[in-house]
Amino acid sequence: MIEKLKSFVKQNIELIRFLGSAFLLLLIWVLGSAFFPSTIADMHYFIIRPQADISAFFLRLFGYELLQDYMVNGCEARLVFSGSGSICIGSGCSGLELFLLFFGFIMLMRGRLKDKLWFVPLGFIGILVLNIIRIIALSMIYYHHPEYLEFNHKYTFVIIVYGAIFGLWVLWVNKFANRKDA
Repeated sequence: MIEKLKSFVKQNIELIRFLGSAFLLLLIWVLGSAFFPSTIADMHYFIIRPQADISAFFLRLFGYELLQDYMVNGCEARLVFSGSGSICIGSGCSGLELFLLFFGFIMLMRGRLKDKLWFVPLGFIGILVLNIIRIIALSMIYYHHPEYLEFNHKYTFVIIVYGAIFGLWVLWVNKFANRKDA
């Protein structure tokens, strides 16, 4: 039994290191959220505000009349449509956890540091753009067909965003994880 366990560990050491490191990062995030909630809230707001501003800009460009406000009724940001209610952009919509998930995946994987130094920031930008598109699309769904908002918020865009992060991870694994220094 002990020999089988040793053999398993030896054959899967890279996976075990990855999972152990991922667990450690998750533990740090959970403890940080528990012991420094105001810092985490500030991080969410720091990310949400520009996303709300950019989303509102494009919605206005598309002809929607709306106002914005911040830190109202538990919303870090709101997009208020003229006569049609509002969209709350809360901390769960910031993308912060998505950024950290992506960062953790890439930093824990094999690969050259110099590739990670450009891939991670470009990935952040890609996730940010995708999240802004998500906010705009959900706002338009709310405006035209509010009955479809909850489904699209809970399922459609979760699948799209996590699928995109998975796609970036697959790209990393297939193109960059095994590159050797030139």
